[in-house]
Amino acid sequence: MVNLRLQRRLARQILGVGAKRIWMDPNEVNEIALANSRKAVSKLVKDSFIIKKKVEMHSRQRARVRQEEVLKGRHTGAGKRKGCRDARMPRKIMWIRRQRTLRRLLKKYRESKKIDRHVYHTTYLACKAGQYKSKQNLADHIEKVLYKMNLEKAQNQKQALKEDKKKRH
Repeated sequence: MVNLRLQRRLARQILGVGAKRIWMDPNEVNEIALANSRKAVSKLVKDSFIIKKKVEMHSRQRARVRQEEVLKGRHTGAGKRKGCRDARMPRKIMWIRRQRTLRRLLKKYRESKKIDRHVYHTTYLACKAGQYKSKQNLADHIEKVLYKMNLEKAQNQKQALKEDKKKRH
């Protein structure tokens, strides 16, 4: 086997790449061995006896597929977790998100006149105390409160009508 160290070095410098990216035609070894100057090596490059290889790909396809699977909820079992539950999703952040959601709902109800300021205030404080675990939970409670208020109002009206009748007779 002919030693082509010089030719490889010159080709690297001419093509401006690393040693791995130089390809020398194994059928033309003798002709390549005769080239001992930059000019001669450049001619070999022009004649395609020495070629610059393409960059090897480092595909991210598998990584993309795996990421999609993780988004669907795969590969997230106990064995894949490094931090504790609180480190992965802090309780404080969950609390803040819940409070903001509940307060946004209360504000919406108050502005649309669905609830008055008294109901707003009591439920706001109940939210702060952690009484409601979700938006649905809060909405159900408000519905219940409004139903009771309407029931009381109707009973009071009935009572007032009865008293009016008694006064007339």
